[in-house]
Amino acid sequence: MNLKTFSAIPLSLSLLAGCSSETTESANVKTEAIWADIYVTSQGEDSRVIAELNVSSRNGNNIKLSDKDKLHATAAGITKDLTIDDGFLDIDYRATFNVAEKDTRFVVTLTRAESNDTLQTELLLPAPFTIITPQKNQSYYKQDTVEINWTPDDATDTRLDALLTIRCKNKDGNEESIAQSYTDLTDDGNLSVDLSSLDGFDSETLNDKKSCEADIYMERIRYSSLDTKYAEGSRARAIQERYSDKFEVRLFQ
Repeated sequence: MNLKTFSAIPLSLSLLAGCSSETTESANVKTEAIWADIYVTSQGEDSRVIAELNVSSRNGNNIKLSDKDKLHATAAGITKDLTIDDGFLDIDYRATFNVAEKDTRFVVTLTRAESNDTLQTELLLPAPFTIITPQKNQSYYKQDTVEINWTPDDATDTRLDALLTIRCKNKDGNEESIAQSYTDLTDDGNLSVDLSSLDGFDSETLNDKKSCEADIYMERIRYSSLDTKYAEGSRARAIQERYSDKFEVRLFQ
């Protein structure tokens, strides 16, 4: 289990890091120069298929599909075209399926008109799970131990990561975040977090008369192999992700 403590930065900034806002038409890109990030994500009700294509690497120009190049996905006997989402200076392609069960098979296909290339990527959804504790509005002191419980799984080809985020108010009334990440956890349904071991609670800028709001984010990940025609470094994975109920962390007894 690896741990890392850090001050949370806005999600928008983390998404911008390493991403280009420039766009290139797919007709101008050879298949071998297409870097792909293809993933399925589910929070339990349905599943979203997302494909991001860049030129050569994660940092390359966004690729916009030309008229005759297509992305589609198949799951549970249903095939859907992936449609463009070009918000927030980025381009990706998406489709939503009303399935979220363990081992649901998704096949994402890129077809190229000019070269007649067909690139297929298969992804298998991990088992769904529920975060059982902490429960809504449960209260902890900053030196308590938080017991995190979830539905375990015994799969040997998945990985479990978690992120604890605690949002506090400083003396100026602004938000300061304390965060701790946990990677490659044992998926046995239990993680104990000693709040006193976290950096940040002793900050002199925090308003210790105000309680903090916290939650746990967890993701169970199954990685997949992509078609070898994609550029080196391309990646694929299927993810079951969950957020716990929000709970309280007190800075005072």
